[in-house]
Amino acid sequence: MALFKSSTFGKISGKHGTAVAALFKNGTNILKVFRKASNPDTPGQKNQRSKFGFVVKELNCMRSVFTITFDGQYGINRVVSMAMKTSLTGEYPDFKLDYSKIIISEGTLNKTAQVRLEQVGGSTVKIDWNAEELLGRNPADNVNLVFLNQTSKSVILKQNVALSGAGSAEVDLPVNWLDKELHSWIYFTSPNGIQYSTSQYICQFKL
Repeated sequence: MALFKSSTFGKISGKHGTAVAALFKNGTNILKVFRKASNPDTPGQKNQRSKFGFVVKELNCMRSVFTITFDGQYGINRVVSMAMKTSLTGEYPDFKLDYSKIIISEGTLNKTAQVRLEQVGGSTVKIDWNAEELLGRNPADNVNLVFLNQTSKSVILKQNVALSGAGSAEVDLPVNWLDKELHSWIYFTSPNGIQYSTSQYICQFKL
């Protein structure tokens, strides 16, 4: 960038080739030459873009859930940002997601101290959680469950399946999910649906 008094060319302004000129009130010209970056596509940049693209592709099937739990269509952006920091493993091109670290919801409601899942017959599963009121959770809070079929990239959100004080709930999953690897999460919402707990990963299992 250069500052100069243009006595030869008079007043100059605007773009001149690769340079842009501007004239100050005091008669001084400023001239700046724009140069293309010598290496705009470094291995580091390619790696970062690859990571981002992989995470978005893997989590895009859960976009509708994040729209609910993060209050808007851009909820997936929040989840992708967190996943990039905590859930992504491996090196290009062999990236993997640690689904146990994926956050489905965030909030200040107390979580459960214990949660367990078991298959009770066919495609029905039972989820048990610690319902003791002494843990500081409102027994009237609602229980919400999320199930992800990683093979078909399909997701099911079961909202308000039970009250926190019940301690357990049974859920029927699609029959065509039998013999498939699934991931599961639990989170709680206040009776008015405004407050959330931070989600908890239950387990990976096969129906």
